[in-house]
Amino acid sequence: MAEQVRIAAVGPFSGPRSAWGELLRRSARQFTEPGLVWELHDDRGDAEWGVLRAGDVTDDGGYAAVIGHFNSAGAEGALPLYRRAGLPVVLPLATRPGLLAGSGGGALRWCPDDLGQLRAIAAAAAGHGLARLLVGHDDSDYGRHLAALFTALPAPPLALSALPSPWKPRAGDAVAVCGTHVGVAGVVRGLRRAGFDGRLFATDDCSVGEFAELVGTAGRDVHVTRLAGGPERRVEAAFTALAGALSGDPAARGERLLARIRAHADAAFTADGELDVTPGTGAGHDWEIRPVRPARPGTRGTGGAPAEVVSFDVAVVGAGVVGSAVAAATAAAGARTALIDAGPAVPSATHWSGGIVRAYDPDPEMRALAVRSHQLLWGRSSGHARRYGFRRTGSLVLLGPGDLPEAVRGVVELQAGGIEAELLTVEDIADRWPQLAAGHAAGAVWEPGGGCADPRLTTSEYRRQALDTGAQVLDDARVFALEPHPLGALVRLDGSSVLAHSVVVAAGSGTPALIAERLPAGAGTAEPVTRRIRYGYFDRGGRALPALVDLVTGVWGRPMPEEPGAGTLLVGRPVDEWGVPPGGGTQLTPEQVEYVRDGASTVWPWLREARCLGGRHGTDLYRKDGPLLGVVPGEPWTVVAACWSGGGFKTAPAAAESAAEKVLANLRRQGRISA
Repeated sequence: MAEQVRIAAVGPFSGPRSAWGELLRRSARQFTEPGLVWELHDDRGDAEWGVLRAGDVTDDGGYAAVIGHFNSAGAEGALPLYRRAGLPVVLPLATRPGLLAGSGGGALRWCPDDLGQLRAIAAAAAGHGLARLLVGHDDSDYGRHLAALFTALPAPPLALSALPSPWKPRAGDAVAVCGTHVGVAGVVRGLRRAGFDGRLFATDDCSVGEFAELVGTAGRDVHVTRLAGGPERRVEAAFTALAGALSGDPAARGERLLARIRAHADAAFTADGELDVTPGTGAGHDWEIRPVRPARPGTRGTGGAPAEVVSFDVAVVGAGVVGSAVAAATAAAGARTALIDAGPAVPSATHWSGGIVRAYDPDPEMRALAVRSHQLLWGRSSGHARRYGFRRTGSLVLLGPGDLPEAVRGVVELQAGGIEAELLTVEDIADRWPQLAAGHAAGAVWEPGGGCADPRLTTSEYRRQALDTGAQVLDDARVFALEPHPLGALVRLDGSSVLAHSVVVAAGSGTPALIAERLPAGAGTAEPVTRRIRYGYFDRGGRALPALVDLVTGVWGRPMPEEPGAGTLLVGRPVDEWGVPPGGGTQLTPEQVEYVRDGASTVWPWLREARCLGGRHGTDLYRKDGPLLGVVPGEPWTVVAACWSGGGFKTAPAAAESAAEKVLANLRRQGRISA
C-alpha cells in the first residue's frame, strides 16, 4: 500500500479484565497484513474509559475503522461519537441486548446478545433435571444488569429467582453467577467455603483461562457459558473481515468500507448491523456451556505457587495447521491432548503460507497426501470447506516437457480418487485464460475444484475442534527440550513441564532445534535446511484468475479471497536464501518487490505495470528426500510431521490424519485409550 492504513483496537489492555484484551492484542499481531497498522487503545474494561478512548480516536481523525470495545456499556457510549465521525465499528464481543437497535448502521456486531446465553444456562439447568435455579451476581454493574435480565426471563419448567442472602442450600439447588471473571471467581470460592457443593453456572466473561486459575479447586462442577466455538473465533473472524476489506480497498472509508466488511464476513447482518441469526435454530443456539478445566501448566495459582507438572496422553508441539488438526483428531478419539502454541511472537510456518490448495503434485508421496486431503476436506461441500477459509478458484499447474509423463500418471490418480482433473495444452491455456502467458510451458494440469484458503482460518477451525473435544491449548509456551521419561516424554517449557505418553512435533522450521540429531538427512546433504519464502501483493485489476503454480520457473500466485472484481494477486518467486532463522515479516525492499515482479511477469505479463500493495516473507523447512511424516528413531517416542519444502499446506488434513493414527495406535498398545 502506498500509505499505511490505521485501525484503532479498543479494549482492556490493563486492569482486572486484561485477559480479554489479550484476544485483541494477539489478533493484532497475527493479522499483520501489508500496510495495515493496528493501534491499541486501553479502555481498562470500564465504560467511562471507553468513551474517553472513543474521544481520543475520533479527535485523531486518522483512523479508518475501530475494532473492539468488549465492554458493552463503553461501546454504547462510544458508538454515537464514531457515528458522527463516520468511523465504521466492528464489535466482536459486545453482547448487551439492543446495542445496535435503531442505529441504521455504522457498526457490525459479530456476536449474539446476552439473552441467548441466559437462555442457554436455563436450558442446561433444566436438561440436568433441576427444578430451581438461583441467580446471583458479583455486585458489579455488569453482574447486576445480567442478573436482572436473567430473573426476568420466562424459563418453564425451571423456577428462576434471585439468590437470597442469607441462603441455606437445599438438595437440588443450582446457582448461576453473573459478572466479571474476577468477581465471579470470588463469589464461587465463597459459596464453596459456605458449604454449597451443587452445580454452578458462570456467565461468559468467565470463558478465559484466567478464571480457572482464580477459582482454583472451587471450580469443580462449575460450567461456563461461552460463544459457540469460543470467543477467540469471533475476534479472529472480525479481524479477518476488516483486514480483508482494507487490504483489497485501502482507500475505503465510511459506508463503502462497511459494505466491503460485510462482503468479507463469514456471517450475515441485519440493516442495523446485528448478527443475523438463522431462523428456526432456537434461542441460545449461538452459545454453549463448557465445564471449567484446570489451569494450564506453567501458570501460577492465586497463592503464587508453581503449578504441578500435568500429564497428558499426547503433547502436540506446534499449533499451525498440522498441529491443530492432529490435536483435534486425538482429542476426538478420547486422548487427553495438549496443543502447545509458542504464541504470536513465534508465528508458525502456517502464518506465512501462501495457502494454495490442489491435489496434483509432481512428487507421488505429496500427491497421495494431497488427494487424501481433498477427500477429507477441500473437496467436500462448499459450505463445509468454506468454514475452513477455502475458496474454489480452480488450480492450474504449468508443466515443463520433463513433467509431462508424471502428470499423465498424476491425472489418472486424481481421477481415480474422485477429483476432476485434466491435462491441457498450451493452446487450451491461451483460450481459457488470455491474461496468462504460458508459451514457455509444455502443458498444464487443471483442477476445477482447486483454489486457495486463508491458512489462519483453517488453523482456527481445527483449533476450535480441538478445544471442543477436550484438548487443552497451552498458549505462549515455547518448548525448550524433549526428554525421555519412564512414562513417555517430559516436554520442558519456559518455567514448567508437561508429561506426555506420546509426542507429535509439527513445529515447522523450528523442528530441527528440538530433535535435530534424530532427523534423517537427505542423501549426501546436510538437510533438512531452512529456506526463505518471499511474496508480494499486486493489484489484479479485477481479473478472474485461478490459483497457479509454474513448475518451469518456480513462480506461483493466487487471488486473495475477496468478492469478484476486486482484490489482489498474491505472487511468490523462489529465493536462493538458505539456512535462515525461523520467522517472517511484512516488509519487502523495493529491490525484493522487483525481483518477484520480474519473475512473475513471465506468467502474468500485466504484472509489469501492476501496483504492488505490500509483501511478506517467512521460512520453510526443506529436505531433499521429501517430507518427514512418521515415528523418528530414538527416545522419547515421537512422531514428526515436518519438512514440507514449501508445499505442505494443501496436504495438512491428510498429514494430520496420518500422524494422529500413529499416535492413537501407540496409545492403544499401551492401554491408554480403548481400541
